[in-house]
Amino acid sequence: MAKGSGKSGQQVAEEHARTLAAVLAAYADKALPRHGVDVNRSALATECGFDRKVFRDNPRCAVMLRDADELDRVHFLDGLTQAELKRDDKAKTDEDRAELETRILDLMAENASLKRELERFRRLERLMLDTGKLPS
Repeated sequence: MAKGSGKSGQQVAEEHARTLAAVLAAYADKALPRHGVDVNRSALATECGFDRKVFRDNPRCAVMLRDADELDRVHFLDGLTQAELKRDDKAKTDEDRAELETRILDLMAENASLKRELERFRRLERLMLDTGKLPS
């Protein structure tokens, strides 16, 4: 049950999706509200009458907003702005990839270190089993 509404979460999600579809349909011939080059999710959420977290938590709403944003960019943003967005997206992707590669290298180094430590403990355990005492 959704808190205080008497409806299940699925029913509330369906209502949010229907409301968003209606609001997006009203923007068919005009540009979506934007903050810079990004869709102003707060303005759309206010217009829909729900919290902007719905765009993150409700997969249908997230897809609807993403699709509407892509369509809106093609129709209402000029070529220069679209090129800037593509460049920014590529730069972000490159930055994300570099961060992931760095993280992978860090994890590989940590993994190798842990493997060495595990082997050391296995040797120590064998020594203790063979001799019955800790090495000094």
